[in-house]
Amino acid sequence: MAPMAISSTPLSLTIAATSHPSSSSSSSSSPRRNAVNFTISCSLNHRVIEAKKGNPPIMPAVVTPGGPLDLSSVLFRNRIIFIGQPVNSQVAQRVISQLLTLTAVDEDADILMYLNCPGGSTYSIFAIYDCMSWIKPKVGTVCFGVAASQGALLLAGGEKGMRYAMPNARIMIHQPQSGCGGHVEDVRRQVNEAVQSRHKIDKMFAAFTGQPLEKVQQYTERDRFLSASEALEFGLIDGLLETEY
Repeated sequence: MAPMAISSTPLSLTIAATSHPSSSSSSSSSPRRNAVNFTISCSLNHRVIEAKKGNPPIMPAVVTPGGPLDLSSVLFRNRIIFIGQPVNSQVAQRVISQLLTLTAVDEDADILMYLNCPGGSTYSIFAIYDCMSWIKPKVGTVCFGVAASQGALLLAGGEKGMRYAMPNARIMIHQPQSGCGGHVEDVRRQVNEAVQSRHKIDKMFAAFTGQPLEKVQQYTERDRFLSASEALEFGLIDGLLETEY
C-alpha cells in the first residue's frame, strides 16, 4: 500500500504487519511481513458521540493556524474511510458514497477503511460489504478499539492480506439480534428472516476465515470476544499492527 500523508503537526509512525497464513489451501506456507508507512496528526482530543437515528455523528473540525481543518475531508483525500459509530442506513449511505467516489477518482488505488464499530443494522452492513466487494479498488480494513457484531463482518470482509487490527483491539462475533412485533404471521416471517440472516452471516465468516461452518456456528452461538491475536489465529484478520516511534 502506498504511503499516505496528512499535514498539520505530524507524528510519523511505521506500522509493521505480520500476516498470518490462512488455513485455506490458497494460503502461503510462510508468513509475510509488510511495512506500511504513513503520517498522522497528533494531539487531537477525542470525544464519544452517541449515534442517534436520523442524526449520524459528524467528525468535528480541528482549529489550526491556517483555519478550521475538516478531518473527514483530509482522510478522504488520502483514500481513508473511518467508521466510528453504529452503522445505520445513513452511515451506510455515506460510506457507500465515499467508496463509489474514490473508485471514480482512481479505480486502481487501494482504499483503507478504519473501524471502531460496535455493529449496527445487518442490512446496512450487507450494503457496505457488497459495495466493497463490487468496486475495483482493494479495500483494506483496520480495527481500532472494537469491531463487534456486524462490525466484525466488515473487518473480516476486507481484502485478504489487508485486514489488520491494533494490538489492544477487541473483536466480537455472535448471531444477529432481532426484535419482533406485530401480528402472529408477521412475527413468524420476521423470525424466519432473522434465521436466514444468521445462516448467511455464518457462511460469510466461514468464507472469510477458512474455518469450517460448524466451528463458525459454535463461535457465533453466543457473544464470542476475541483479542487481536485470537482474531488473527481464527482468520478474521491477516496481521497485527505495531507502532514504532
